[in-house]
Amino acid sequence: MCCVSDLLQCEALLPAVVAVVAGGAVLYFGLFYKASLPAIPFELKPPAESQPGWKSGKVLDQPSIFVEGRPDLIQCFDPATGRSLGQVPATTVEQLDDKLRRARNAQKAWALTTFEQRRQVLRTLNEFVLRHQREICQVACRDSGKTLIDATLGEVLTTNAKLQWTIKNGENALKDDSRDPGFMMMYKRAKVVYQPRGVVAALVSWNYPFHNTVGPVISALFSGNAIVVKASEHVAWSMAYWEQMVKRALNVCGHDPELVQFVTGFADIGSALTMSPLVDHITFIGSPEVGKLVMKSASANLTPVTLELGGKDCAIVFADADMSQCIPVLMRGVIQNASQNCIGIERILVQEGAYDKFVAEMERRIKAVRLGAVLDDGDAGVDCGAMVLSNCFGRLESLIADAVSKGARCLVGGHPYVHPRHPRGQYFEPTLLVDVTPEMDITRNETFGPIMVIMKFKDEQDSLEKVHSSPYGLGSSVFSGDRERGRRVALKLRTGMANVNDFGVNYICQALPFGGVGISGFGRFAGPEGLRALCVEKAFTEDRFPFVKTPIPPIVDYPIQDTEKGYQFTQQIVAFAYNDSWWASIKAGLRLGKLSM
Repeated sequence: MCCVSDLLQCEALLPAVVAVVAGGAVLYFGLFYKASLPAIPFELKPPAESQPGWKSGKVLDQPSIFVEGRPDLIQCFDPATGRSLGQVPATTVEQLDDKLRRARNAQKAWALTTFEQRRQVLRTLNEFVLRHQREICQVACRDSGKTLIDATLGEVLTTNAKLQWTIKNGENALKDDSRDPGFMMMYKRAKVVYQPRGVVAALVSWNYPFHNTVGPVISALFSGNAIVVKASEHVAWSMAYWEQMVKRALNVCGHDPELVQFVTGFADIGSALTMSPLVDHITFIGSPEVGKLVMKSASANLTPVTLELGGKDCAIVFADADMSQCIPVLMRGVIQNASQNCIGIERILVQEGAYDKFVAEMERRIKAVRLGAVLDDGDAGVDCGAMVLSNCFGRLESLIADAVSKGARCLVGGHPYVHPRHPRGQYFEPTLLVDVTPEMDITRNETFGPIMVIMKFKDEQDSLEKVHSSPYGLGSSVFSGDRERGRRVALKLRTGMANVNDFGVNYICQALPFGGVGISGFGRFAGPEGLRALCVEKAFTEDRFPFVKTPIPPIVDYPIQDTEKGYQFTQQIVAFAYNDSWWASIKAGLRLGKLSM
C-alpha cells in the first residue's frame, strides 16, 4: 500500500498510471464485454372475453366451429362453457399468398440483423410475458378450457424457458462451427455456417394455443427467418392477441412486424401453406394421419419438414420406486390439461409387487378430481378443465369399451360428463382403466383425454416388450429406487425422449431436442438441433494462408498427357494422405516425387 501511495504522489508518473489503467479498461471492455440491448416495455390490452366472470356471449346449443352456410367463418367458443366468443374470418388462399410474400420481403432485412438485435426482441417478449402472466393465462383458458395452473405450467413457464434458453444459448448454437479439414486439406479453413432458410411455416396444434404458437416464432426469429404460423381453427379466437403481442415486440424494437404472419382456417389453408413454393421449411404438430398428408404436400417442392405426431407415452414404475414422489407426478402426467398433451402419460406399467396398492391410491385420487370452468366457477375449486374437441368422446368411449370387453376394469369414469353449471361444456370424466393388456386397442391409439391406463408387468424384459407393442415413440418415464436400473431401462426404450424418476421435464430443459421415433414423427425442435433445423447448414472452406492455394499438378492437368501415369499418381496421393503407417506414407510420397519428374 505504501508503494502505491508513493507512486501516486509522484506527479511525473501519475498521468502514465492513469493512461495504463484507462487503456487496460478499454482493452478489457473491447475484448470481453458485450453490450446488451435492453427489453423495451409495451402494453397490450387483452380481449374483454378473457376476464373472469364474463358472460356477454350466448351459450351455444350445439357448440361447433362451423357456421352453417358460411365456410369463410370460424365459430369460436369457450369449451368449458359452450359460450360464444364470436366469429373469426378464415384466411383465404389469396390472403395466405399475400402474407407469405410480405414475410419474405421483411426477412431480407431481418437476415442481416445481429444476434444481439434478435435477443432484444426476445427479451422484450420475455419481459411482457413475465409482467402479464395472468392475462395470458386467462386468454388461453378462455380459448381452450384449461385451468390457470395448467396454463401457467404449459403456456407461460414453457415459453419463458424457451425464450431464456434462446437468449442465453442461441448464438452459440448458430455461430460458425469450425471443423477439422483433415490432412489433405490442412492448408484450408473449414467450417459450417448456419444461414436462415428464409420463410418457415409452423402448423401447430390447439392444446396449448399460446405456447404452440409463440414457440416456433421464437426459434424462427432468432435463426434469422420470417414465419407464417397456421393456428388451429379450434383456438382461432386467441390468435389475434398472440399476433399483436409478437408484432408489437418487433415494432418497438425497430423491426418490421411483417416478419411474423398468422393465418387460421380449415384444411384447405393448411394444404395451401404446405404446398407453397414460398415456404422453405415446415414444422407440423398433429396426428400421424395428417402428418403423412403434410409430407405428401411438402414433397411437391421438396420442402424439408419436422413432424411431431403425438405419443403414447409410457411410465414404467418398479416396485422399489418412491411412491410418495411417483404418484403425484403421474397424476399430473395424466390429469394436466385433461391429458391433452403430446407427452402426456397414456400408459402406466406397474410392477406386480406394487400394483394393487398403486391402483388403490390412484382410484382414490382420480375419484376426487373436480371438473369445471376456472374463469367462471370462482372459488368452487377446479382441478381439471374441459376438452377442446367434443367429437372425440365417442372414440374414447369405444376404446374403453374395447378394453373392458377384453378383460380390463374401468374403476372410475369412462363417459362424457354433463357439468351441472355448464351443461354445454365439453367435459370427459377422469377415468381409471386397470388390468390393461397390449392386445387392447387403447394401448396403440393416442387418447388425448383424462384416462389413466394401468398395466401390470413382471420384470424389465416384460416391461420393455409391453411398451414396444405400441408404434408410438415420443416420450417416456422410468421410476425406480435403483438409479442404475432406471438409467438402463430408459436407454433401452425406443423413444425420442426419456426421463428417470420424472415426467416431461426434458421439455423444460430447453437445451434438449424434442421429438420422437416411429409414428411419433421425425426431426427435432428445441435445443441447438431445433434452431439449426431452421437454417441451411452451409459447408464453407477458404485458404488458411493467402499464398498457399490448391495446385493442379501437371501430370493430371487437362488434357492429360499420360492417363496410366496420371492414375498411378492419384493412387499414391491416396496412399500418402490416408495410410495408417507412417512408413507406407513416406514410401507413397517418394513415389509421388518420382512420378512427378
